[in-house]
Amino acid sequence: MRYRLGCVGLLIAVVALTGCVRQDTRLLQHAEAFESLAATTKVIVEAWLSGNLSGTFTRTALEQTHALIERERTALAGSPRQLIDSRGARLSREAEALSRVTAALIADVREADAGSSRQHLSALPMQPSSSP
Repeated sequence: MRYRLGCVGLLIAVVALTGCVRQDTRLLQHAEAFESLAATTKVIVEAWLSGNLSGTFTRTALEQTHALIERERTALAGSPRQLIDSRGARLSREAEALSRVTAALIADVREADAGSSRQHLSALPMQPSSSP
Protein backbone atom coordinates (compact mmCIF):
# COMPACT_ATOMS: atom_id res chain seq x y z
CA MET A 1 0.00 0.00 0.00
CA ARG A 2 2.82 2.43 0.89
CA TYR A 3 4.56 1.55 -2.35
CA ARG A 4 1.46 2.49 -4.35
CA LEU A 5 1.05 5.77 -2.50
CA GLY A 6 4.72 6.53 -3.09
CA CYS A 7 4.33 5.78 -6.80
CA VAL A 8 1.22 7.96 -7.03
CA GLY A 9 3.07 10.79 -5.28
CA LEU A 10 6.02 10.42 -7.62
CA LEU A 11 3.72 10.41 -10.65
CA ILE A 12 2.00 13.60 -9.46
CA ALA A 13 5.38 15.27 -8.92
CA VAL A 14 6.58 14.29 -12.41
CA VAL A 15 3.38 15.57 -14.04
CA ALA A 16 3.58 18.84 -12.10
CA LEU A 17 7.24 19.30 -13.01
CA THR A 18 6.50 18.61 -16.67
CA GLY A 19 3.74 21.22 -16.58
CA CYS A 20 6.13 23.78 -15.11
CA VAL A 21 8.75 23.05 -17.74
CA ARG A 22 6.18 23.37 -20.52
CA GLN A 23 4.93 26.66 -19.10
CA ASP A 24 8.51 27.96 -18.82
CA THR A 25 9.11 26.96 -22.43
CA ARG A 26 5.92 28.63 -23.63
CA LEU A 27 6.69 31.85 -21.78
CA LEU A 28 10.20 31.86 -23.20
CA GLN A 29 8.83 31.34 -26.71
CA HIS A 30 6.41 34.26 -26.27
CA ALA A 31 9.21 36.47 -24.93
CA GLU A 32 11.44 35.58 -27.88
CA ALA A 33 8.62 36.30 -30.34
CA PHE A 34 7.97 39.71 -28.79
CA GLU A 35 11.68 40.55 -28.82
CA SER A 36 11.85 39.60 -32.48
CA LEU A 37 8.83 41.77 -33.29
CA ALA A 38 10.33 44.70 -31.36
CA ALA A 39 13.59 44.29 -33.29
CA THR A 40 11.66 44.14 -36.56
CA THR A 41 9.82 47.34 -35.65
CA LYS A 42 13.09 49.07 -34.84
CA VAL A 43 14.78 48.01 -38.10
CA ILE A 44 11.79 49.12 -40.19
CA VAL A 45 11.58 52.56 -38.56
CA GLU A 46 15.33 53.13 -38.66
CA ALA A 47 15.36 52.27 -42.37
CA TRP A 48 12.54 54.78 -42.95
CA LEU A 49 14.34 57.45 -40.92
CA SER A 50 17.49 56.95 -42.98
CA GLY A 51 15.51 57.33 -46.20
CA ASN A 52 15.87 53.72 -47.33
CA LEU A 53 12.14 52.94 -47.18
CA SER A 54 9.13 54.85 -48.47
CA GLY A 55 6.42 55.95 -46.09
CA THR A 56 3.89 53.66 -47.76
CA PHE A 57 6.12 50.59 -47.48
CA THR A 58 7.04 51.45 -43.88
CA ARG A 59 3.43 51.92 -42.86
CA THR A 60 2.42 48.62 -44.45
CA ALA A 61 5.34 46.78 -42.82
CA LEU A 62 4.53 48.30 -39.42
CA GLU A 63 0.84 47.43 -39.78
CA GLN A 64 1.77 43.82 -40.53
CA THR A 65 4.16 43.76 -37.59
CA HIS A 66 1.46 45.21 -35.35
CA ALA A 67 -0.94 42.46 -36.46
CA LEU A 68 1.69 39.84 -35.51
CA ILE A 69 2.17 41.50 -32.12
CA GLU A 70 -1.58 41.31 -31.52
CA ARG A 71 -1.69 37.66 -32.60
CA GLU A 72 1.10 36.83 -30.15
CA ARG A 73 -0.64 38.80 -27.38
CA THR A 74 -3.82 36.83 -28.02
CA ALA A 75 -1.89 33.56 -27.82
CA LEU A 76 -0.35 34.63 -24.50
CA ALA A 77 -3.69 35.76 -23.07
CA GLY A 78 -5.37 32.58 -24.24
CA SER A 79 -3.96 30.74 -21.25
CA PRO A 80 -5.11 32.07 -17.88
CA ARG A 81 -2.37 29.95 -16.30
CA GLN A 82 0.28 31.96 -18.16
CA LEU A 83 -1.27 35.27 -17.07
CA ILE A 84 -1.44 34.20 -13.42
CA ASP A 85 2.28 33.49 -13.49
CA SER A 86 4.11 36.72 -12.55
CA ARG A 87 6.42 36.30 -15.57
CA GLY A 88 3.44 35.95 -17.89
CA ALA A 89 1.72 38.96 -16.35
CA ARG A 90 4.86 41.08 -16.83
CA LEU A 91 5.22 39.82 -20.38
CA SER A 92 1.59 40.72 -21.08
CA ARG A 93 2.10 44.28 -19.79
CA GLU A 94 5.27 44.72 -21.86
CA ALA A 95 3.55 43.33 -24.95
CA GLU A 96 0.72 45.83 -24.53
CA ALA A 97 3.29 48.63 -24.39
CA LEU A 98 4.96 47.25 -27.53
CA SER A 99 1.59 47.28 -29.28
CA ARG A 100 0.89 50.89 -28.27
CA VAL A 101 4.34 52.13 -29.32
CA THR A 102 4.06 50.35 -32.66
CA ALA A 103 0.64 51.95 -33.22
CA ALA A 104 2.14 55.36 -32.41
CA LEU A 105 4.97 54.72 -34.88
CA ILE A 106 2.42 53.90 -37.59
CA ALA A 107 0.80 57.28 -36.93
CA ASP A 108 4.22 59.00 -36.95
CA VAL A 109 5.04 57.53 -40.35
CA ARG A 110 1.60 58.46 -41.70
CA GLU A 111 2.25 62.06 -40.59
CA ALA A 112 5.89 61.92 -41.75
CA ASP A 113 6.93 63.00 -38.25
CA ALA A 114 10.52 61.85 -37.91
CA GLY A 115 11.05 63.59 -34.56
CA SER A 116 8.10 61.90 -32.94
CA SER A 117 9.06 58.54 -34.42
CA ARG A 118 12.56 58.88 -32.93
CA GLN A 119 11.00 59.61 -29.56
CA HIS A 120 8.66 56.63 -29.79
CA LEU A 121 11.47 54.42 -31.04
CA SER A 122 13.52 55.27 -27.94
CA ALA A 123 10.59 54.06 -25.81
CA LEU A 124 10.23 50.77 -27.70
CA PRO A 125 10.02 48.00 -25.09
CA MET A 126 11.12 44.37 -25.31
CA GLN A 127 14.21 44.93 -27.40
CA PRO A 128 16.65 42.02 -27.27
CA SER A 129 19.48 42.45 -24.82
CA SER A 130 22.88 43.08 -26.31
CA SER A 131 24.49 40.34 -24.23
CA PRO A 132 25.09 36.96 -25.89
